[in-house]
Amino acid sequence: MNLHSAESGSNMTLLQIHPGGYVWHVPRAGREAHLLRLVSQTGRLVLITNSSREAIDYSERLTLSGVPVLVATDTSNVAVVDAFNDDHVSTLIATQEYVIANGPIEARMVVHLRTSSSVRDYERRIDAALAPVHVTFIVPEDERRMVSLLSHLKADSGHGEPADVEFEDIVDLTSADDFAMVGHARRRIRLRG
Repeated sequence: MNLHSAESGSNMTLLQIHPGGYVWHVPRAGREAHLLRLVSQTGRLVLITNSSREAIDYSERLTLSGVPVLVATDTSNVAVVDAFNDDHVSTLIATQEYVIANGPIEARMVVHLRTSSSVRDYERRIDAALAPVHVTFIVPEDERRMVSLLSHLKADSGHGEPADVEFEDIVDLTSADDFAMVGHARRRIRLRG
């Protein structure tokens, strides 16, 4: 499988891997600029990081760029997700552990700064962060994990082959009523509170 069909340079094409799930090869140096574009075009966004240090680093960078940010790394601090749900303008930057412990968290888009360490973790992220669009940034050391994830999803009924999708088409999906999901996931019910 050629993961590089969705390169990031000036080409704004992503690879769709399941309904609502996309991967995007983004060089480390370009991740901040792409995040800023995603925030400006989609609004309410959740950024999932793999570590507290990553969450803090990206919160500082995005804050300096004028993005209202809430940071969540302490799984016992439910106040952060409550604030995110109440203000409807901030970007929530959270560790995977926080999102899973305090989900479901609803957003217009979820960005996975790095691919998850396993298929199970990826499915747990999808279940905990409810959004019509999930975009996973891929860096070179994540290729092997992504190939494994794609292999799992390919065997899943109803997904078909991965397909290239234009960035603008993905932004259009962020206002959809349905959530991204993998085939074995349960149908989700929106929680209103």
